[in-house]
Amino acid sequence: MLVIPSVRFLLPAEPLRDLVTSYYHIESPGPISDWVHPEWGNVRFTIRGRWMVEEFFTRPAPTPRDAALFGPTDRSRRFWCDEPGLFVGVGLTPLGWETLIGTDAGAAANRVFELGDRLGASAAEIVARLRAAADDRGRTVILDTLLLDRAARRGGRDPLTVRITEALANHPVREVPELAELAGVDQRRLALACRRAFGFTPKRLIRRQRFLRTLAAVRDRLDRPIQEIIDAHYYDQAHFNHDFQSYMGMSPRAYFNSPREVLRRAMAERDRVVGAPTQVLHRVP
Repeated sequence: MLVIPSVRFLLPAEPLRDLVTSYYHIESPGPISDWVHPEWGNVRFTIRGRWMVEEFFTRPAPTPRDAALFGPTDRSRRFWCDEPGLFVGVGLTPLGWETLIGTDAGAAANRVFELGDRLGASAAEIVARLRAAADDRGRTVILDTLLLDRAARRGGRDPLTVRITEALANHPVREVPELAELAGVDQRRLALACRRAFGFTPKRLIRRQRFLRTLAAVRDRLDRPIQEIIDAHYYDQAHFNHDFQSYMGMSPRAYFNSPREVLRRAMAERDRVVGAPTQVLHRVP
């Protein structure tokens, strides 16, 4: 039987919008499985059910039961819940990771951690308050209050992280020297900043951005030849197919033939509420 999930996005308080892309609620009336695209860092809280994630294309990974910190990723990951469930996520920008989490993103890349007290309050306390909230709006108020306090205690924003984020989001960057020029630094400093706040090398970030721009453009528009839609920086469709396998762990055909009940709804709803279909394409105000 096909399970139809509910996917809901809400914006954070205005002062948090350069740190938090959105709050999102994934609720399913029954067992469900889907994928997440490569993404920036996230914090996820289990309200109901038992949510699990998979090591990349291989086997189940140890998943914190109640509150998890997900480092930035450069590949897809499958998640599932074997019963009715609800989880709440906080999407972080690279500046949000740097400001709110404060650890090296490169060391956290493609990894999952217990949240612990990384947001100031203990994870158990945060989860208890979120579970007691009446609805999405109530949970948003709790998260806004928590993160506004955390941001105030952590100090100012790094202007270099802001410039790199804007360059990746607003320009179809093709080469590392171009990204360095847009960020206003030399390539060595760029590499250090990218690893620290973004989790990956500049070259890897540029490739991931290109792939997700194309995926967002294609979506389910299979009435047109894919070579008419893919990013101009791909040499041809075979080049795109190679990247697709690398990032998603499957062929484009397998992806577009899969149900993607969460992913399809998340891309559409995120685009409607936030203004970008995936977290990595988010434009910081």
